[in-house]
Amino acid sequence: MVSHRADDQHEPTEARRKAEPITFSGRGRDEFDVPPALSGRVLLAEAWGRSLGRGFSIDGDYTEDGITRRKFLGDSGWGSDRAHIVVPAKYHRLATSKGVNKPGRWNIALGEPSDAPDLTTETAGNTSRVYAYHGAKTHAEVDFEGHGSVWLYDFQGAKEQKLIEHGAKFRGTIVIPGPGLVAVAGGHGGALRWGSLPDWGMTLR
Repeated sequence: MVSHRADDQHEPTEARRKAEPITFSGRGRDEFDVPPALSGRVLLAEAWGRSLGRGFSIDGDYTEDGITRRKFLGDSGWGSDRAHIVVPAKYHRLATSKGVNKPGRWNIALGEPSDAPDLTTETAGNTSRVYAYHGAKTHAEVDFEGHGSVWLYDFQGAKEQKLIEHGAKFRGTIVIPGPGLVAVAGGHGGALRWGSLPDWGMTLR
């Protein structure tokens, strides 16, 4: 059964919603509605499990022409590693699948793109992550031990722009054209893949 943590309030106040993301937790397959305070907006989800567990998947429901459809959105990191997933505004319900049948708890924190942490001079990880960059046009060195890509969104989580993408290990220089959300993700062929990644690093110049 899914649980919801926001000081035990099902619908937190505007001040609370802006202060911190809303976290849902549970065991096994489950699903829940996007809270009314966040409905109809692009969301930044952060997903993680237990320290020794495998990752899990997140699907989303959206309604189009009167028909509700479910689509895969992304994966958590392995174990307790936290992965970011940008959830488009059309999704009104989320569901957990794949991996959640193993013992252990799943966690999904839902917030707005503005909740993304600031991009620091040196950043590294092994999951998909989203960072807020507030500076001017700059260069960054990127180093991926396997497939990966870097994208730039506006601060509302829309209007994405691909900065680099490779299907295998690579190292190179990218240009961050200006302020926005810098997203590190997997996948190749033009499709983002949220979840676990080969080790990666980024250094601003």
